[in-house]
Amino acid sequence: MSPAVEADFRHDQLLIGFKPIDDLHREFQEILDALMDPAEADYGRHLLALHRHLLRHCAIEEEFMRQEDYPHIDRHRRAHSRLLESVADARRRFDAGDFEGTRRFCADLLGWFKVHAHSEDAQLAAFLKGPVA
Repeated sequence: MSPAVEADFRHDQLLIGFKPIDDLHREFQEILDALMDPAEADYGRHLLALHRHLLRHCAIEEEFMRQEDYPHIDRHRRAHSRLLESVADARRRFDAGDFEGTRRFCADLLGWFKVHAHSEDAQLAAFLKGPVA
């Protein structure tokens, strides 16, 4: 994961201009917002919701890639694999009582996701939308 996200982060910074993926990014942001809100955070429940969401999120993106024969599918899949393992690891650490590590993971995840959205996902979206006329 990357360093914690800057204070002036806006949710629209995760949007890439391809509705099916933007919808997934909005859902991700809602779950992460709950995790990062000290008044709302139920780490056990919200980490599970995050993990389930990201499993579905990655599967949907990977299905787009398979259907359209995306040339960078292996690289993108590897990024997804590392992401999913990091979420599973955060859940294991939470279950072992590492609450501070869970808070750090959540803060770092948004920064990582912003970079991923504007590199891997934006490139995928441009490919899926096709050439501009």
